[in-house]
Amino acid sequence: MPYLRAVPFLIVLAIVLFNGLKPEPVPQLFVQQDKLHHLLGFAALAFTLRLAFARVPFLWGLSLTVAAALLIELGQGFLPGRTASRWDMLANVLGVLLGWGCSLLMEKWLRQRPAEPVAE
Repeated sequence: MPYLRAVPFLIVLAIVLFNGLKPEPVPQLFVQQDKLHHLLGFAALAFTLRLAFARVPFLWGLSLTVAAALLIELGQGFLPGRTASRWDMLANVLGVLLGWGCSLLMEKWLRQRPAEPVAE
C-alpha cells in the first residue's frame, strides 16, 4: 500500500492551508511565535512531500514547495484581518529548505544503514 505514504503529506497540507488561509491568525503566546509556526509547518510540508512522492525530481519538489510557501503568504494579503509579510515568507522558505535538507539527510542515512539479515 504505497499510497499510504501520501497520508502524512495530505494531513500536513490540510493543516498548513487551513491555518494559513483562515480569516484570523493563530493566537500567539510569545512575540514572533508565528515565525516558528511558519518554519515548522513548511519544514513538515516539504519533508512529508519527499516521503510521499520520492520519485518526484528534487528541483520540481523544491520549486513546488517554495511556490506554495510564497503563494499562501500572498493569499493572506487578500483576507480581511490578515496581512502578507515578507518576514513570514522568509520563514516559509527557510522551513521548506529545512524540510528538504532533513529529507536528504534521512535518505543518506537510510542508504548507509547495513542491510538487515534475512531470516531463514
